[in-house]
Amino acid sequence: MKLKVKIAIPGKVVWENEVDEVNIQTTTGKIGILPNHAPIIATVETSVLRMKSDESQNPILMVISDGYLSLEKNSIFIATDRCILEDNINASKLEEDYKTALERYNNAEKPGKKYIANKALKRINACYEILSYRNND
Repeated sequence: MKLKVKIAIPGKVVWENEVDEVNIQTTTGKIGILPNHAPIIATVETSVLRMKSDESQNPILMVISDGYLSLEKNSIFIATDRCILEDNINASKLEEDYKTALERYNNAEKPGKKYIANKALKRINACYEILSYRNND
């Protein structure tokens, strides 16, 4: 039995497939989901989403931003404002993006701007985590 996973950003579904296991960071901690898991609704944090499939030795990795996850009857739906598929991570641009986000964070005078810059830093760190994982493979 497989888990049917659908990931959507505003306006479109960006990824849909069947997997054997999902590991995701929620606001209450990391959770692992296998087939026949109890139904849940959770708030997810910006982090690396890891999925495993029997068809591949390598996990499927992507960065997701804050959002929501619902699971019912082996069907997972993740709604997020941003999803970066592993193949779309531009390693050569990450350092520049990190410096820009850090500067925005340090110079932010309003809490809202600091929050947005912090989300960008989390997203960039998650991209680095994926690249580091693949380089150590």
